[in-house]
Amino acid sequence: MKALFNIRIALFTNAILFFLILLSCSGKRTSLLPTQAITYNQITRTVCKADNTQSYEVYLPTIYSNQKKWPVIFLFDSHGDGKFAVEHFKEAAERFGYVMIGSNNSKNGLQTLDHTLDILINDAQKAFSTDISRQYAAGFSGGGRVASYLAMKTGNIKGIITCGAGSPELNPQNISNRFDIYAIAGREDFNYDEVMGLSQQMDRTGWRYMTIGFDGGHEWPSANNMTNAVQWFQFNAMKDELIPKDEQLLKQELDSTMLRCENYLDKNRYIRAADECRIGIASFNGLLNVKKLNKKLEEIENLEGYRAEKQKEMQVKYEEQQLRKEFLESFTNRDLDWWTTELQNLANKTANEQDIAIRQMYKRVKGFLGIVCYSYTGQAITEKNEMLARKCIGIYEIVEPNNSDCFFYKAQLFDRKNKPREAADALKKAIAFGYKDMAKIKGTFSTMVLQLAL
Repeated sequence: MKALFNIRIALFTNAILFFLILLSCSGKRTSLLPTQAITYNQITRTVCKADNTQSYEVYLPTIYSNQKKWPVIFLFDSHGDGKFAVEHFKEAAERFGYVMIGSNNSKNGLQTLDHTLDILINDAQKAFSTDISRQYAAGFSGGGRVASYLAMKTGNIKGIITCGAGSPELNPQNISNRFDIYAIAGREDFNYDEVMGLSQQMDRTGWRYMTIGFDGGHEWPSANNMTNAVQWFQFNAMKDELIPKDEQLLKQELDSTMLRCENYLDKNRYIRAADECRIGIASFNGLLNVKKLNKKLEEIENLEGYRAEKQKEMQVKYEEQQLRKEFLESFTNRDLDWWTTELQNLANKTANEQDIAIRQMYKRVKGFLGIVCYSYTGQAITEKNEMLARKCIGIYEIVEPNNSDCFFYKAQLFDRKNKPREAADALKKAIAFGYKDMAKIKGTFSTMVLQLAL
């Protein structure tokens, strides 16, 4: 009787576990691996011995010891926030045993990037027991481009994760030392098409690459997404016989991929289902038999629903290109009243649109306008074109009312017009909205503005 009771309990437990697995596959690229509480180490700051103006944040997995060599990932945030970058990789560090190194100096517009990279890597290699045959790089936005640059520059980076940025300058035909590329972007990110375009750029080159979309904007992807990316590095290391094959992990992840695919098909989300098959094929080919995935992908691509969804995707992409073109041309030939009306129309369309793909497209257009405002405003201020700078700042404030760069530029404009109080107020807003480059602030503004603002 007791044995029968235990069997029933086991069956009930397995049923609940399977139900939870199905739920977990409804959106994120989650795994069939059991989720266990992870104990984390502290992130610590290290000042480089060869140059004390350079520093980085380091995370060592709890199993770290100097008795063996560990794979390492160098991380680059677009604003030089090494700790923020490392936070997204702690889970991956613990699950797979990686050292994470986040630069505090590498950031957008850095003129001494080569020096920073050389100092960072040399110091980290001396300070920690890392495996030079398994060095990787990852970054967000401009940091993603730094990761790509580092791989091309050194020739000894095994793979990169580029988030929110593609690698348009990368010509695979001219590079002798190949590296794996995992490119990921939010579906609301203005760089989404650039990242997804990596597939055409790398197709038929023999390079290993992956392009992944997630539901979000121009931002660091979640820790879960970053763990998936590092897991892809693990699979490739197995293919290269750098680490033993983990049969259990591979089988569990293959089953998880099939579950996600079926779940998307049940919801008539054909492109997402096909993407799961493609991701699985790229991940497991050479490690497992992927005939089942190839067959499922072929079946999906022959569905009328898939073809209709692809046609709609092309139409949305064309509309996005037209909107970008119209807005870009309007920076010079439309006044601020027109911009106010059109941007309100765009906001209304975004809020009221029921179709997720179209709504995400509108958000990409808005993000695109933000980066154009940043570029045009900076150029106008550099060229001392006050009229254009004022107009661009006016548009900028409507597009991104909480953008720190917008108010930094606004403060510059007031300072040049000898209006220290107005400049100080704008600078205070820039800082409140997250502007952190104190060296640039102190090197840009007059003494009076700094005294009033800081």
